[in-house]
Amino acid sequence: MAAELPTPDTAKNVIFMLPDGASTAYLANYRYFKEGPDAPVWEPLLKGMVQTDSFNNPITDSAAGANAYATGVKTRNGSVGVDFFGNELKSVTDLASAAGKATGIVSTAAITDASPAAFGASNPLRGNQADIAQQYIGDNQLDVVLGAGRNQFTTESEGGTQPDGTDLFGLAEQQGMAYVSNAKELADFDGERVLGLFNNKDYLDAIGERPAEEPSLAQMTEVALDTLSKDKDGFVLFLEEENTDTFGHGNDAATTMHALSSFEASMQKVLEFQKANPDTLVVMVADHDTGGMTVQPTADASPAVFRDFTETAEGMAEQFDVANATSIRDTVAQYTGLTLSDDEITELQGNEDIPLALAELLSTKGGVEFTTTGHTALDVPVFAIGPGAGLFTGVQENSAVGQHVAEAMGLSLPLDQQDGGADRFAVTSLFDSAFGSIPAVGTVRNLVAQLDGEGLDGLADSLADLWSNLDNTEFLSSVLENTLDAAPDAAQLACWNGVLTGNGGDRGAVLLGISELPEHCEALLELPVADGDFSPIG
Repeated sequence: MAAELPTPDTAKNVIFMLPDGASTAYLANYRYFKEGPDAPVWEPLLKGMVQTDSFNNPITDSAAGANAYATGVKTRNGSVGVDFFGNELKSVTDLASAAGKATGIVSTAAITDASPAAFGASNPLRGNQADIAQQYIGDNQLDVVLGAGRNQFTTESEGGTQPDGTDLFGLAEQQGMAYVSNAKELADFDGERVLGLFNNKDYLDAIGERPAEEPSLAQMTEVALDTLSKDKDGFVLFLEEENTDTFGHGNDAATTMHALSSFEASMQKVLEFQKANPDTLVVMVADHDTGGMTVQPTADASPAVFRDFTETAEGMAEQFDVANATSIRDTVAQYTGLTLSDDEITELQGNEDIPLALAELLSTKGGVEFTTTGHTALDVPVFAIGPGAGLFTGVQENSAVGQHVAEAMGLSLPLDQQDGGADRFAVTSLFDSAFGSIPAVGTVRNLVAQLDGEGLDGLADSLADLWSNLDNTEFLSSVLENTLDAAPDAAQLACWNGVLTGNGGDRGAVLLGISELPEHCEALLELPVADGDFSPIG
């Protein structure tokens, strides 16, 4: 028997695996779905739990959740690759590329969707997918891009979203990137850079017979690993199973279980690679919980029943005549092997949202119910193996996960992105009180760099010196107006004059105190997202 290779201290490669929305409940139900003697491959790798809140919301969306993992910084829901104010962030993908490593993103979603976008682009609005596609190609950084959503790369005259005259495929080819559009072309690919787009939809099929042109997540994973591992300096690869989230929103437990089966097949490929390459860190973690799934298996209703399903609830609902009980019964029996009762069909027919009602009904057949069609604030488990795996032990913020991924590679995110980017908000608030505007990203980084030593107090003292030629009333009037966006009244001036007198004339302390007023922080949190242009070829 060959001896196991020793685990190095630093990760040459990082494979970040994200089963979108698949919290502990999904993983527990999957164990019942799978049955048999073999536990899901991730179970021995459990390290800890991750808190999933975004910057200003206890319930994150996929954009903010992936942003925390990719950049180590919490942001507002709906943003990727930027902080709360729309300032661009560096990602672990950026760090890897700068270190000479290959990089890739793979998803069963449209590849420009929120989660992969956080690892490959920057945009204050996750819905700007055409811009995100331009950034993937125009930045010339990603070596592997595989997923759905071809229409985000094609032009408007071709039925896509890109302006006519924009040729992303031609640009990709100029940069040495082969384009493949179906499973066979992907299987035949043997180059060093690849763009693979396999349909125009928001996701690749999750259940039943796979369309011939669509590769499985495991097939995409295998090609991505073969391609990226050709780089002697290593690589960072993001892998996502999206359908756990898509069909969690639809309360379709059966399809989420089939999606997890797809994810496990992909992870099996990853763990085989990791075993042969112990300098590889593998991290698996969901971005949030979707649907508030319950775990209530019984002898008569276990997720194991879902193994016979071959169509989504939505797909079934599209095929039957809702006014015809026989049509409903026959269609459901065809794709699930289950026979609905007359009462169940009558109740189903009385619903306004037939696909959702059918999904909920069929989920109960496996002992599963949902509490919402949205996300929840539930913590999610994190699994890891390889160099740096111990960094993920215990309970930690989602932003800490991003910090640890960089740390495992022996790299560091910028100073202004440490500790979840907390200093970015503090210096932005202070800057706004001093100048009445939100600082640009370069200014933020310069201000954060000045925090060494005396911290915010020292920075506030430096900024307060700008008013050295003004008297106290003029100083307070200016700062309060910048902070509150309105001229202060006599009572406010008197109050802060009293504070200034009481602290011996320390203007820096007063500036800092005014910048931290609750009403100022609330106003900053209500600012609309910045409308920046991050497309390199727009």
